[in-house]
Amino acid sequence: MKKLKFACFSLITIFLLFFGVFSFDVEVKAAIDEWGAPESAKDFYDFDGKGIRLYFHQVWVDEFDFFEYANLVAIKDYEFDDGFLDEGSIYDFGRNFFDAYLLDYVIPYYLDTWGSGITIPEWDRAYIYFQPWNQLFTFEFRGSGIEYAVFCIEEYYYQGFDVGFDYGREDGLQDGYDYGYNYGYNYGYDVGYDVGYIEAFDLGYQDGYYEGYIDGLYISECGPIYEQGFKDGQESRLAENNVAFYQGIEKWLVPAIITVIALGGFVTIAARKRREE
Repeated sequence: MKKLKFACFSLITIFLLFFGVFSFDVEVKAAIDEWGAPESAKDFYDFDGKGIRLYFHQVWVDEFDFFEYANLVAIKDYEFDDGFLDEGSIYDFGRNFFDAYLLDYVIPYYLDTWGSGITIPEWDRAYIYFQPWNQLFTFEFRGSGIEYAVFCIEEYYYQGFDVGFDYGREDGLQDGYDYGYNYGYNYGYDVGYDVGYIEAFDLGYQDGYYEGYIDGLYISECGPIYEQGFKDGQESRLAENNVAFYQGIEKWLVPAIITVIALGGFVTIAARKRREE
């Protein structure tokens, strides 16, 4: 009977130990893998290509002084398809989401200086951001909120200003070029069209008239072509005869006048002599 009781007690003890170890392992695993934000926040990229930003509020260790997780505070509001992160609210993140620098330097410093579960004062906060490309938090800045704001201005405002200036300059040059090109092209086209139209119209009218005249003769029937040719030839011959007449008049007109005058004088003298006889 005593042996039976001892055996039962031993089994119960072993079971309780096993259950305790098993429960402890699950609890630790859940703590170090804890992700307090919406799942889609792991893939979020902010304006500068970095992920969500938070700062350390408290760090926690287990009963063996092994860092398990940290309380982090969101520095601004984030909205995702599957939830939110509210500015100033506290969220828990397990050790598996912190990179080596945080695990080896920043978190041990907080545990040594302030201890587990102690709120870190504002002036000693470490601001961190999540890296979507390797799924880990990494260090960004340490100091007060005002100092962090100044850091962000120096780090991101002027960087953004330079990048924005370059992009704005390129876009402005391109827009100005396109506008100037289009305006100049349209204006030049209108002016050139008007000037070219007038000059081309005059030249084209003359050339087109003669070309059309000749082509019109060729495409007409034989009768109209002959008649037109006869008419043009007749007018041309008449003009040629007139020219010949006026050019030759000096050759026969003067002698004819002299002859007429001489004959008239001769006739007059002969008539007087007849009267006298």
